[in-house]
Amino acid sequence: MKVVAAALLLFLTSATPAKVAVGQWSYGLAAAGGSVWVGGLGSGDVLRVDPRTGRVVGRIAAGPRIFNLAVGGRAIWAVSNAASTLTRIDTATGKTTTTAVGAQPYDVEWGFGSAWVANAGDGTVWRVTHGKVVKKLRIGVEPNGLTAYRGYVWATDHTLGKLVRIDPRTNRVTASLDVPGADWVTGVGDALFVSQETNRVSRISLRTLKVAGGVRVDRNPLGSALVGHQLWVPCIDAGTVDVVDPGTLRVVARKRVGPSPIVVLPAYGRVWISHTSANYVSRL
Repeated sequence: MKVVAAALLLFLTSATPAKVAVGQWSYGLAAAGGSVWVGGLGSGDVLRVDPRTGRVVGRIAAGPRIFNLAVGGRAIWAVSNAASTLTRIDTATGKTTTTAVGAQPYDVEWGFGSAWVANAGDGTVWRVTHGKVVKKLRIGVEPNGLTAYRGYVWATDHTLGKLVRIDPRTNRVTASLDVPGADWVTGVGDALFVSQETNRVSRISLRTLKVAGGVRVDRNPLGSALVGHQLWVPCIDAGTVDVVDPGTLRVVARKRVGPSPIVVLPAYGRVWISHTSANYVSRL
């Protein structure tokens, strides 16, 4: 009984996060230039937060309904889901340049000298280099998550339930794998971890490109990130973050963090969590 009780106490670990007021619901998070950057779902601003004080020190207009953010090329990249645009924000000067992309962009990733945009509304992934669209790839119906990892760009298609591999040298899709409800994708070691809206995270072997195990998590897992040696998985419909051991594929802790957590970001010695239905970002 004592062993069981100890396990339950570990599993039900409660977080007591600080609330960083941003004045609107939020989605994307990024860290660069000594700041944490937050994508605003309400005003269409990308907010710059001082990680030491937790105060908003800047607001940069980047279009309505900012979804995800990426860092690369001395810039923050932000996609506006409502305006169907990609905005580059210079981290030193704050100056912006905007490029029209496909319908309802969901995610953006930096890799191989380009920004890559998953357009959930038209089934495409676009490659943008030096402010110009250089390639449009049709990968399915509803592209969602992106990551640049181990020589490739990886994209999920939520509606089709697919993980797709794109070779940036040829700009071609070179492989795909069935992963039902696929959304977010995070690289860890020699594997990819795919958040599925079937309340599961699957581990995909990069060697075989097959599902090599999985773990059941709380409701609707999304923007996971590696924190130390553990995968933190925000579960938007449960108000929790599940902490997964990538080796054993076990949930080792469940943190209650507030409503609708969507993205986890480890930065500046803290863990930051955005919320799509709260006017603050959590900081642990």
